[in-house]
Amino acid sequence: MRLVKGLLERCLEVIELLAVEGQWRRLSDIATALDLQKGPAHRLLAEMATLGWIEQDAETDRYRLTLKLALLGQQYLRGTGLPGIVQPVLDEAARRCGELVRLTVVQGDALHWFASAQGAPPGLMYQPALNGRPVLHTTANGKAWLATMSNEAATRLALQNGLGQPAAAGKLAGPRAMQTIDELLRELDATRARGYGLAVEEAEPGVKAIAAAVREPESQRVLGTISIAGPLLRMGTERDAEFHALLQQASGTLGLVWPRDDSPAASAAFGS
Repeated sequence: MRLVKGLLERCLEVIELLAVEGQWRRLSDIATALDLQKGPAHRLLAEMATLGWIEQDAETDRYRLTLKLALLGQQYLRGTGLPGIVQPVLDEAARRCGELVRLTVVQGDALHWFASAQGAPPGLMYQPALNGRPVLHTTANGKAWLATMSNEAATRLALQNGLGQPAAAGKLAGPRAMQTIDELLRELDATRARGYGLAVEEAEPGVKAIAAAVREPESQRVLGTISIAGPLLRMGTERDAEFHALLQQASGTLGLVWPRDDSPAASAAFGS
């Protein structure tokens, strides 16, 4: 049983690794990332290729995911109805604030980017890639979520997510990113007091974001977070109250329209 569990975990690690950028990866890079020797890594990749989850380029011998996972994900999300439900709410919030609005969902012990809407005109527009997971201690979304937990739980997740460590490959970090547990605890107190997460040049230089938790109305279970982000020079402190009110309205609407737990697909997928 332990062997089977290990193989399953390795397969999931391969999928998560190759899903980050959707690019071709060398065997040596995959083996290094998974802390495997090349031989076992090659056998694992070959078996996953046989099952149709990954493909290998015949000329370069590099690997990437097939569309199998993406197609299954799209089919599953269509079944929950969530994308069609949340997008109009994000579009309206983006139109009103004139900045980028993003939604995350809680899945296990992590937040995942899920959907976005751009309200800024062409030109000075903040439009990052919407993939992977937000870094919890450097993003407004992460802080808004951590502030809903006990300090002990928040600290544990922040440390697991890289607090106090150099920024991981592919993860952005701004000049004001916190580094210590004491800084985190002070920020969590401030987040709870003001009612929203705030990140000023912590995830990226020149970028500011404000975020609020999205909760299920009856149980108050946290479903995800919603944020407004944009260039710092356009998001002065004089707009914080305006953005906070907008996020409160949007998060309340999202909580009301979110698929209920009596929908098996929604319950399994989004946070229960």
